[in-house]
Amino acid sequence: MRELVRLGSYLLGLSRGIRLSRLSFGAAVAAGMVSGLSLAALVAVVNAIIGGSGSATGALAWAFVALVVLRPALRFASQLLLIRLTEHAFFALRVDLCRKILATPMRHLEELGRHRLMAGIAGDVGQIAPAIVLMPTLLMHLAVIVGFLAYLGWLYWPLLPLLLVCGAFGALTSRWAMGRAMALTAAGREWYDALFKHFQAVTDGAKELKMNRRRRSAFVAGLETVARAHRREMRRADVVLAGVGSWTEMLFFLGVGGFLLLGPRLPGLGPEQLIGYVVTVLMMRTPIEGLINGLPTLTQAAVAARKVEALTASLAGQLPDEDAAEPRLPGAAWRELELVGVTHTYRGEAEDERFLLGPVDLTLRPGELVFVVGGNGSGKTTLAKVLLGIYAPEEGEIRLDGEPVGDHNRDAYRQHFSVVFSDFFLFETLLGADTPELDRKAREYLDLLRLQRKVRVSDGVLSTVDLSQGQRKRLALLGAYLEDRPIYLFDEWAADQDPQFKEIFYHHLLPELRARGKTLVVISHDDRYYGVADRVVRLEHGTLRSVEDGRTVAAGAPRGLEALARP
Repeated sequence: MRELVRLGSYLLGLSRGIRLSRLSFGAAVAAGMVSGLSLAALVAVVNAIIGGSGSATGALAWAFVALVVLRPALRFASQLLLIRLTEHAFFALRVDLCRKILATPMRHLEELGRHRLMAGIAGDVGQIAPAIVLMPTLLMHLAVIVGFLAYLGWLYWPLLPLLLVCGAFGALTSRWAMGRAMALTAAGREWYDALFKHFQAVTDGAKELKMNRRRRSAFVAGLETVARAHRREMRRADVVLAGVGSWTEMLFFLGVGGFLLLGPRLPGLGPEQLIGYVVTVLMMRTPIEGLINGLPTLTQAAVAARKVEALTASLAGQLPDEDAAEPRLPGAAWRELELVGVTHTYRGEAEDERFLLGPVDLTLRPGELVFVVGGNGSGKTTLAKVLLGIYAPEEGEIRLDGEPVGDHNRDAYRQHFSVVFSDFFLFETLLGADTPELDRKAREYLDLLRLQRKVRVSDGVLSTVDLSQGQRKRLALLGAYLEDRPIYLFDEWAADQDPQFKEIFYHHLLPELRARGKTLVVISHDDRYYGVADRVVRLEHGTLRSVEDGRTVAAGAPRGLEALARP
């Protein structure tokens, strides 16, 4: 019962903002309850017809017909209202979760882990829905039990206290078992997070696992360990719930036997009343069984609801990563972008793993081509994420035309950038590029990127993204071209390109963008092309070591940071 109330409360919480949601939920509950009570009334009418006089038969017959029509109609109405409400609520839940994820700072999302986010969206939401749809039936079963108890009290009230004592004893013992099942299900749900992480690794790392038998065997062994632990906890929960059903059934029939043995000795209880009592109690078996059969679904849904609530609270507890400030139009004029004493600490999965970037002082201006270089682990990608506004500086500040970038305008600041990450994601649709003659412009860029024979565009939809990694990166560059933002950032974009297209990228694409007034920040290891850059920014262990003229670097005579920090 407590889990039913919890889920009902959770559904109402999800339904906030949906027009007439509370009224619909109340109507669904009322219809289910009345439907259950009508079944109890129907049993009472049948008993009255069997033992009644002929003068009452006509009225009872009409009552019988009315109840036969009323009960299924109310049951259908209750299910229809709650299903409709549930669809609205879970539509809102899924969309709200996605919105919160997109509005949560990237650092916190990385700490949560992709597997936890996907387990919440794909797993937990799916666990809650069946329980909500089941609620009208469970409410009806409760109403039937209440109606039957009222009828039994009217039929012969001295036996009712005994029935209630038996029911209370069964409820108390079942409550303990339910608590145990909830704890086991919650433990199983924690293992599900780890299991989902392994599932993710199966798809993301399938090629690597195929190439190394020992690695594959070790991975499968780890997967089996986690899956076995998850299965163990869930099986224990199911065993406890199965025991609840058997225990309740035993108590039920012991109670029926007690009535049969005790009934003839009770004053004023005739054979017809005793038969009516036993028949009614036996009919209570169906709704009681329905409630017990719904316990596993309720238990899993309650645990899932807690996980979703915890995930939602974790996301909502962060400072919003978007703001109401209106971004400048793409291509809008700007004069200067400054990083002043910026630092950021990158925290790895291990608690003692820390990487400090900065302090960094750097200035960018329109029409510049800047290379960011350094060894692996030097902080290039971290600097890029800070520059893009994905990570917020811990110390120092970013200024655009003298205005500090903070929580109130960080999202508007990010709209100045087009970026292709090293671990980019390629959408199959040119989302957000709703410009006139989109298909024509896209085809022009496909020609420029030498992809016209591989990919077609129709109504902003790409015909395929199933390409080589280098070609996929070119396709990602297509989206950046169409965005037409004033600042471009490319993170190791040329790493997967063949030598011919590297030449095109460094000697044609980048100069062409710079000629259009774009500022270009390129993370690169291709030292043979450093002469293309206006400046080369060197990082080492998170520290900005030098800012040098690109032509000077290419000639092998770097100048110092002091000479070129502000060109």
